[in-house]
Amino acid sequence: MASILGDPVTTVEAGIVVATLFYMFTSLVTPLLGSKIARLSLYVSALVSFIILAYLGYSTIAGVNYVKAFGGAILLDQFALYLLIIGMMVVGLGSLATGGVVDKWESGEAYYAVIGLLALGVLAAGLAGSLYMAYVAWILVAVSSYVLVALYKDNTSAEAAMKYAVMGSVATILLLLAVQLYYGSTRSSSIGAQVLVSDKALLLPIIALIIVSIGFKMGVVPFHGWVVDVYGNIKPIVVSMISAMAKIFAVLLVVKLIIPYASAAPFVLLSVAATLSVFTMFLGNIGALTTIRDSPQKLLAYSSIAQAGYLIMGIALLAKVPGVDNKAALAGIALHTAGYALSKLASFTVLDVYCEYPECKWKPLRGLLWRDPVAASALVFALASLMGMPPTLGFWGKVYIVKAAATANPLLAVLLVVNFVIAAFYYGYLIYQLFQPLEDSEYQAAKPRIRARAALVAAILTLILGLVPTIAYGLTVYGYTL
Repeated sequence: MASILGDPVTTVEAGIVVATLFYMFTSLVTPLLGSKIARLSLYVSALVSFIILAYLGYSTIAGVNYVKAFGGAILLDQFALYLLIIGMMVVGLGSLATGGVVDKWESGEAYYAVIGLLALGVLAAGLAGSLYMAYVAWILVAVSSYVLVALYKDNTSAEAAMKYAVMGSVATILLLLAVQLYYGSTRSSSIGAQVLVSDKALLLPIIALIIVSIGFKMGVVPFHGWVVDVYGNIKPIVVSMISAMAKIFAVLLVVKLIIPYASAAPFVLLSVAATLSVFTMFLGNIGALTTIRDSPQKLLAYSSIAQAGYLIMGIALLAKVPGVDNKAALAGIALHTAGYALSKLASFTVLDVYCEYPECKWKPLRGLLWRDPVAASALVFALASLMGMPPTLGFWGKVYIVKAAATANPLLAVLLVVNFVIAAFYYGYLIYQLFQPLEDSEYQAAKPRIRARAALVAAILTLILGLVPTIAYGLTVYGYTL
């Protein structure tokens, strides 16, 4: 289908300007008009951005694989477009879920404004065509995340925000160093530039710094410590948004910056990323097992670390090593990220309904299926995707990553499967609690709330999109030949 505006570049530029203006209005103007107006504006901004991105995917990007705009500052390819569309779904559903909850906070209108800035940062990351744009996106998302964590204004949130910001400042410094080394190795500030350095000893620290610094947002070892303090302790409704958007943002950015080294130093990329992946997924899954009787929120926090490990394994398998199925790796990264974002949005939103903050315990979740089938169904579908049950997005993401791993080294595939089995145990335990018979009259049947309904939509999307996984199998990334 031909673009309405004729020139694909003009179409992309016009769409980006419109989406940016909507989010800027949400972030800068609507807080002055009250929390309800700010929430409505955030929802409309997400909806408009979703429509624009979907149109670009249907009419523009599909035929040319990528488009550069604004003199190369903006670069939109199919991979980024797919994840940005998922990100806008998350923002839209997240804004619906907060109705009647965040509006009552003292800083309710600020919450929606900061979410708007966070979404704008994720858009900037997906559209970044230069190192400058990528670093601006990082700062925007980083600062927005720290503020969101602290917005509830209690001691738990303040402590979590402080730890998050301290570790984040270290990651920011490392990313700045990685960006400088990227420029030094390519002599260009453009995303996807050709690497001019052939010495693998010089490329090793660049690759490691890119993965480790950006991996901070995903919870990759060694910058994983903040995840439990933030995801495991603060208000779950805040975590639902941060956990989803942070993963999308980090994956978009790390793929853009690591692509040049997938060909220039493939064995270095494979060894560094695979090693970090193994440590990360085992640490996350073992941590979840040790807290299985403590708190469902902390269990899901540790599981976020394990899920980051799976994604980093996908990054490792982008290495252009002979015989490795890179196409499956890229599809696995896209599907797994999408499934993770929607599942975490759904699961933490349900916890926000029934967890007794600040101590999220198991008791309110036991027998939830009989008291609130909508919330329980949302949690079951979300956990099924995180576990990797067919035909959800999580299942296809894991299948494609394992398929690629088997072509690189069968041992990597075995390690992935072992971790999937470990995770299935604690996800299954959480689902089991939902089906327990009712024994305590303290928790009576409840009418479905807007949060539960929004969570169910997000969870069902993991199933619906899982029915068409081939969409992701054909995605392309600028500068990367499959």
